Amino acid sequence: MIRNLLAATLLMVSLTAAAPDPRTEVLATVDDALRAINTQDDTLFRSVMLPAAVITAQSYDASGTLRTAVYSVEDMAKRLKRPGHKVEESIHEPTVLIQRDLAHVWAPYALDYDGKRLHCGVDSFGLARVDGKWRITSLTWTAEPKGCPG
Repeated sequence: MIRNLLAATLLMVSLTAAAPDPRTEVLATVDDALRAINTQDDTLFRSVMLPAAVITAQSYDASGTLRTAVYSVEDMAKRLKRPGHKVEESIHEPTVLIQRDLAHVWAPYALDYDGKRLHCGVDSFGLARVDGKWRITSLTWTAEPKGCPG
């Protein structure tokens, strides 16, 4: 009896260990998107996005007036290329929500351009699991030019 209980426990542990963690998979997709931005890799960027994904940037001028820009995946992939310039975007303390095959990641971020803090704000990634792989369905951010940390 103890042998059967031990065998059942080991089987449950191995099945649990083999099951992928959706949070880890979702964040890996977001990390790939950020790596694409930071390395200006338009091919990687396209690979993590659904082709019809919506990309929205909300920025503010010096007077605080809102400007909203909407991009296609292709437009954004082309905008990634900044020859001779270094881009470094990083997120911090992401909140991850998952319901079955739908996920959302909300995270404060900062973006440095050629070593200088350009802006910060919040990144908002919508994701869906499509054919077993997490893909970004929407990407939205605020670009706050003032009050950015560090």
